[in-house]
Amino acid sequence: MEHLIQKFKDEAYELLEELESSLLVLEESADDKENIGRVFRCLHTIKGSAAMFGFESISTFTHDIEDVYELVRSDKMMVNKELIDATLGAKDRILEMLENPDINFLQEDTKVLALMSTFKNMLDPGQAVAESGTANTEVGDIVSKGKEQQIFRIFFKPFADIFNYGTNPIFLLDELRELGDIRIIAQTDAIPALSDIQAEECYIYWDIILTTPKGIDSIKDVFIFVEDNCQLEITPISFSSSFDNMEQYKKLGEILIDRGDLDVAKVEEIVQSQKKIGELLIEKEVLSKDKVTSALSEQQQVNELQKRKVSKRQITSLRVPILKLDNLVNLVGELVTSGARLNEIGNNSENEELRSLAEEMDRLVSELRDNALNIRMMPIGSIFSKFNRLVRDLSQQLGKKISFITEGEETELDKTVIEKLNDPLVHLIRNCIDHGIEPAEDRQAAGKPAEGNI
Repeated sequence: MEHLIQKFKDEAYELLEELESSLLVLEESADDKENIGRVFRCLHTIKGSAAMFGFESISTFTHDIEDVYELVRSDKMMVNKELIDATLGAKDRILEMLENPDINFLQEDTKVLALMSTFKNMLDPGQAVAESGTANTEVGDIVSKGKEQQIFRIFFKPFADIFNYGTNPIFLLDELRELGDIRIIAQTDAIPALSDIQAEECYIYWDIILTTPKGIDSIKDVFIFVEDNCQLEITPISFSSSFDNMEQYKKLGEILIDRGDLDVAKVEEIVQSQKKIGELLIEKEVLSKDKVTSALSEQQQVNELQKRKVSKRQITSLRVPILKLDNLVNLVGELVTSGARLNEIGNNSENEELRSLAEEMDRLVSELRDNALNIRMMPIGSIFSKFNRLVRDLSQQLGKKISFITEGEETELDKTVIEKLNDPLVHLIRNCIDHGIEPAEDRQAAGKPAEGNI
């Protein structure tokens, strides 16, 4: 379990960096929908993962912030300086919670309590909770008042190895319950005999009917960090809500066919007295045979494409602890030394086969060395986001207008070198702000633009 918690922390650190950089971009372009969605997804993933791994303080603290950005995402609230400042402050507090899991920040940290009050007041002005550590777990009701209810059919089938990623599907179902009225039916037909059960595998899947005022995006957000580890289908259910045009909903057989639980052939086998609808349409000359065949082909093609998309699982990246990379580089270094010795022996040998083998080994060892060193290479732009936040905060504190411009973000350096560059670069930037750029009034008096550049 310890390695899963560390994996969660590593992912959370990356999400917090992405959150900060996205907020700084959002401050400059408040109507950027894509960036608003990115901020929301970062908060949602942090909240869900924190609850899953026992970081309840982070989950509770992030709950209201996520709801605020749900309002922003649905155009019910505008992005302003107060929101950006509060969210950046919340990002710093979440980082502290990650690094100090034994401290009860919801009761002992005044900054956390003040931020919670700020976000609650954004959700419901004048109703911010003043009591220490009080969490509003029904804030979603505020967001959803007055919105039209929708019904969704959700098919959620985790892959057997989902537990290996530290995911508990029950927590995802609990998140769905917060969205509205729900019926959850557990399907157990895939559970094998007791002697064949593997404790670390998941065999249960769920059919879910959810009535919610929130849209399909809110449902997708629940599964955002397990979408590659499950089969997920979210289908809006259409029905007439007018009393003047009230129609009977689909028959049981139609619903089962829609779900994929029953095929048309089986229905025909059961209801032998009826002919297939295609045959009836052709017999009554309502449609030609070609049109019916075309419709059936389309249906089959879509189903096959959906199956291919579900079964296609690709892992394009892998998070590896730096210690393992260091060990790999050290082993490659020893291999290079041994390979050089072998190459020397081969060059001095009369054995042609040995010389050929030594040359081949020398080539392979060289490629392995280059690849091992490249694994540790990172774009230097990975630390630029920290400098953006530094420039923003210091310029506001000192009352200076400063534009921070960077180039060459794609330049790659060894991870250790980048880490050692961080502190001296921070010192240089601080000096630029403190001593290299005057206040806006002094710059304008000297005939300079009010905004200085770093």
